[in-house]
Amino acid sequence: MGFLTGAYLKMQSARMRLQLQNELTRIVSQMNRVTKQIGQVERMMTSQQRNTNAMIQAQMQQSIFGAAKALGINYGNPTDALNKGISGADPDMYVKMQKLAGIQQNVQMQGAQAQSVWADYFDMMRESQLEPLKDLEIALGQQKANIESRLKLIEGQEDAAKQMEKSSQKDFVPEYTGQG
Repeated sequence: MGFLTGAYLKMQSARMRLQLQNELTRIVSQMNRVTKQIGQVERMMTSQQRNTNAMIQAQMQQSIFGAAKALGINYGNPTDALNKGISGADPDMYVKMQKLAGIQQNVQMQGAQAQSVWADYFDMMRESQLEPLKDLEIALGQQKANIESRLKLIEGQEDAAKQMEKSSQKDFVPEYTGQG
């Protein structure tokens, strides 16, 4: 009877092991997809944030150049503007340079505020889009660990069933001594 029980348990353990291995393969595949998706979302967010910062910087430069042009300052060649002021060709150059410095400071402050607002926006977007994916990745990792521990138990049961089957096999071997 131990032989049949051992054979049956061995067969059931092998079937259960195959099911768990298939489930483990499915979970690992899903984990890989989620990890890849997290990387893609992170790269997309970083790229969008970098583009937004570059756009803000470009707008700041355009504002400063526009203000300089409106004041009659050659912003591309500041020594030319300084020479006009020193030579007396433009006696208001000092006042214009002061106004431009104030405008620059104002534009930079507004640019820093805009960058801060956009950084907060991207942080919220990361949190709303990445957190569910990271939670799923953690849950899949826990499932994987659970299945791996169950696989170890099943393998132990399979070995025990093999031993039971092996130890009972001697009961089926006929005795050829003739004594009996």
